[in-house]
Amino acid sequence: MPEAFYFGCWNRPGHYFHDAAGRTVWTKPEGIPWQDHHMDATLLRNGNVPDAPDGRVFWTCGGAADVWFAFFWWDRSGDRRGASNSGFYVRGVGDRATINRELAWEWVQEAFKCACEAFPKIVQRQRFPLALQSK
Repeated sequence: MPEAFYFGCWNRPGHYFHDAAGRTVWTKPEGIPWQDHHMDATLLRNGNVPDAPDGRVFWTCGGAADVWFAFFWWDRSGDRRGASNSGFYVRGVGDRATINRELAWEWVQEAFKCACEAFPKIVQRQRFPLALQSK
């Protein structure tokens, strides 16, 4: 069963992890392969994505034991300041043995759909429709 988290501004300034019920998760989910500073805009900056919200959602995956998918975008819907971004982090889609051979686009889409369904309020508050980029 996939499990999704949101990292960003929910109901107050600052980037925090939240579960699907909207509760702040104070301890980073076990096994997530990115540090907080990576999730707090560095994934976007490393991709040379200009800091301009437009609905484009970028992704990557990683993890040692579990496969984690990260979906991230520039977002001013929860915090109007520059460099504000949001991200969904999903585990439980795909399997480690297969993903090392071939990353299936279907898994990426499935994980993104799972995240959007888990966090409808985040999706609905966006000024631009979220559009998953194929890379």
